[in-house]
Amino acid sequence: MGLSRDSIEKRIQSSVPLAPYTTFRIGGPAAYFIQPISMEQFGLVLEWALEKKVPFFVLGGGANILVHDRGFDGLVIQTEKLTEISVEKQSIHAECGLSVDRLVDTALEHGLSGLEFAAGLPGSVGGALFMNARAYEGEFSAIVSSVQALQIRGKEVHKAVLKRDDLHFSYKQSVFQNREYYVYSVHLLLAPGDKQRIRSTCDQIRQKRRDAGQFVFPNAGCIFKNNYDIGKSTGRIIDELGLKGTRIGDAEVYRKHGNFIINHGSATSEDVYRLIQLLESRLEKQLGVRIEREISLIGPWEQQ
Repeated sequence: MGLSRDSIEKRIQSSVPLAPYTTFRIGGPAAYFIQPISMEQFGLVLEWALEKKVPFFVLGGGANILVHDRGFDGLVIQTEKLTEISVEKQSIHAECGLSVDRLVDTALEHGLSGLEFAAGLPGSVGGALFMNARAYEGEFSAIVSSVQALQIRGKEVHKAVLKRDDLHFSYKQSVFQNREYYVYSVHLLLAPGDKQRIRSTCDQIRQKRRDAGQFVFPNAGCIFKNNYDIGKSTGRIIDELGLKGTRIGDAEVYRKHGNFIINHGSATSEDVYRLIQLLESRLEKQLGVRIEREISLIGPWEQQ
C-alpha cells in the first residue's frame, strides 16, 4: 500500500526527549520526531518538512553531536529502524541506521577484511559516511563503492545513486555535509581475508578502546578535528597544556583522552559547550592554534 504525506504526518510524534538517542545522554526534546522504516517513508518525511518549512535534522547513532538543553525546534528524523544488511561475495549493502559495530561484525562473519579499523566505533553507518569516519589508519572512503541517497531539489526529494567520486571524501568531510544529499544505504567493497586474523585485529582495536576508557562514561567521541599541519593530535595538545581533568559542572575533559569530554552523569549541554569554548580559548591564547570542531551543535545555540 502506498504512503502519503498525510499518513506520514500521523506518524510524527511531538516533544520527544533526545537525550536517550545521543551518546552524550544529554539534550532537550525534539518538537517533532519520526523513525522512518523505508526509503519511501524517509523521502516523504523530507518532503513534509520542506512543504511545512519545518527545520529538520537526520539523527543516526547519536555520536558527534551536542543537543541544546532546550532541544531542537524542528523535526528529528531518527534512523535506527533502517538496519537492513546483506552480503554478496565481497560486497556489503547496509542501510543508514545500522550500527557501525554490527557492520564490522557482519564483515567478520563472512570473512571480509577492510572494516577492522571501525571495530568499536560508535554511531551509525549514515553518520560514519557523513563524517568519513576514520580510526587506526583506516577510513570509510577507502571501502565505499556507492551510496543510495535522497536528494533535495527545491521542495522535491529524488532518489540518487552516488559513486565514490561523487562523494568528495576528504579528512572528516563528505558531500553529505552540504545538506543536499542524505544517506539511505551504502555498498561497501571489501576483500576476502582470514577470519581468525580479522577477528584478532577487531578484538585488539576494541581492547584499545576499552583501555582508553572510551566506553566508561557517556561521551560523543572526539570533540575536535586534528590539524596535521601542527604535527600533533588535538588530544595531545590539550594534554600538554595540562587541561585534562578540567571540569565545568558534571562535564569533564577526560583524563584518559584529551579530545574527549565526558558526562559524569548529570552534565548539561551548557556545561559541555562552555568546556568546548574554554578549550578553544586556551589553545588559541597559549599556542595561537585554532582548532576546528568535529562535533555538531543541534538546537538554538546561535541565540546565545
